[in-house]
Amino acid sequence: MENNSVIQDPANLQTAYRPDSFVDRESEQEQLEQLHGVRNLFLHGSRGTGKTHLLLNQVEQLQSSVNTCYIPCKRCSTQYQALKQIYQSCTGETAGDGHHTAKLQREIQERTTEVETIVILDDVDFLLLNDGDSLLYKLSRTNPEKLGVVMISSQTTDLSQSLEERTYSSLQPFRIGFEPYTASEAYQILRKRAESSLKPETLHKNALTYIVSTTQNISQGLTWLKTAAKDTDDRITEEAVRQTRKQAYQSYVDQQLRYFTQHHSLLHQAIRELEEEHETPIQTGKIYDRYQELCKTYSEDSVSNRRLSDFLKHLELLDLVEAEYHYGGRKGKTREVTLYKEFDNNT
Repeated sequence: MENNSVIQDPANLQTAYRPDSFVDRESEQEQLEQLHGVRNLFLHGSRGTGKTHLLLNQVEQLQSSVNTCYIPCKRCSTQYQALKQIYQSCTGETAGDGHHTAKLQREIQERTTEVETIVILDDVDFLLLNDGDSLLYKLSRTNPEKLGVVMISSQTTDLSQSLEERTYSSLQPFRIGFEPYTASEAYQILRKRAESSLKPETLHKNALTYIVSTTQNISQGLTWLKTAAKDTDDRITEEAVRQTRKQAYQSYVDQQLRYFTQHHSLLHQAIRELEEEHETPIQTGKIYDRYQELCKTYSEDSVSNRRLSDFLKHLELLDLVEAEYHYGGRKGKTREVTLYKEFDNNT
């Protein structure tokens, strides 16, 4: 934190901070209070709508005898990686790379026979890109009376369309949908955070109004507010917010990509540069060509187009880009890509 900034207490401006109360989430909270009696849950809603924070708050209310395994699927996007995390949570031991998948499954089966366990798969869409269906099927058959699975998605609304029929039938998850915040609700949330974090009378109402008119994603709004606050030692005005928009957007992108590779960042940079040159929508071929140029600029060894296609899908799941798919023709499936418009400085 800058010494001359208007930030008095930075904790409440962190996106990871979990408030004690939530705006307009009474219905979802009531449904989550049944967590102890429902075996499997599916939470869905766009990013920045409080799904994970509300769930974790509710999990903390459970009895200490309930073991909770939280799996961030952005970092653990394969069955093996997720199983290692579940194993560690159940046993307190770190699983080395030499463990076989079947061995991990047996250990988890044994450790959850008597202990009620909840496995939380956050950003489950990343797992579903790989062998997530297989993992979910196996978890659904592991001590059904003791082990429950909570899946959180920012992309999928109908899980039955993303899983094999036998997997969905075995899970039978109870679904809870989170509606996006309205501008008024986002304003209330950010105002509360600002009041507890900023020096008194340093935030203009118009500045906050401008932020929530652009994005109702609370994570984005907090990043923007924090960026503007760090950039001033006086008052956060609407003009100050406007001037920090590009910087705040990049901070948000960096935050979303912090667990990914340098190639994800270069791929996103390639898309941004092409869009700034008014190449929109952008064909994937042009994106890959610009990515290759950036690799040479930064002395990075480039990866294959097939890997880049996977990385581009990751950017989609993070809501950093939007893609329109076209099927058929000489090249088969193709994509036209644009930056995700909300909070993008080009809008």
